[in-house]
Amino acid sequence: MKKKKPVACTVSSLEQEGNFYLLTAKRPTRFKFKPGQFVKLYLDGKSNEFEPFSFFSAPEEKGLQFMFNTSTLFKEKLSKKKKGSKIYIEGPYGDFTISKKPDHSVLLCRGLGLIPLSSIGKSLIEKRKKLNIYLLYENMDRKEILNEERLLEFDKHKQVNLLMTLLNERPMEWPGKIGPITAEMLEDFVPSPRKKEYYICGPSTFVNRMLAILEELKIPKKRISTEPWD
Repeated sequence: MKKKKPVACTVSSLEQEGNFYLLTAKRPTRFKFKPGQFVKLYLDGKSNEFEPFSFFSAPEEKGLQFMFNTSTLFKEKLSKKKKGSKIYIEGPYGDFTISKKPDHSVLLCRGLGLIPLSSIGKSLIEKRKKLNIYLLYENMDRKEILNEERLLEFDKHKQVNLLMTLLNERPMEWPGKIGPITAEMLEDFVPSPRKKEYYICGPSTFVNRMLAILEELKIPKKRISTEPWD
């Protein structure tokens, strides 16, 4: 990975959404990225300390957006940034992005895996007005969901189809399903699943489980893109 020079970004807003924060920054002049990519984010221009952040926003949007929780001291400090302050980003990096000729797509994610898939999903909608998107989102419990209200608003888009599922909780008035994503669940939710493109993001155990399901459904490997992490 060739190192790139970090560039300064001005924070436009920082809003808390449940257990997460949404940081919006002004896009530096001539800065370009692809949906699904990430940057190394620095808190100031002198420090060598950074953390990787996937874009929550799509390239077609005016500003740059990052969604995060305060699971580390670095992110705690980031959550205290004020409007008008600076952050520094190096990149973009990563090959996890939409195909050159996008098709109807299935997005499979767990937890924070929704972040890069949000960038991909929003970009797919902008690039191809007639493409349908099927988002299957698995979490341990409702607190793990990245802003359920925002997701339900996204689901109102005529191109978007959302299915959320929980593993360890059975809340009242839950709009989704209970239990892990399965081959049967996917086949029931996605019409003609063998004709779709697939984007998978989440912990490596989740990604491997989704790959096994897609193999069972005989989805061609060339139609699958993955971004696992440990």
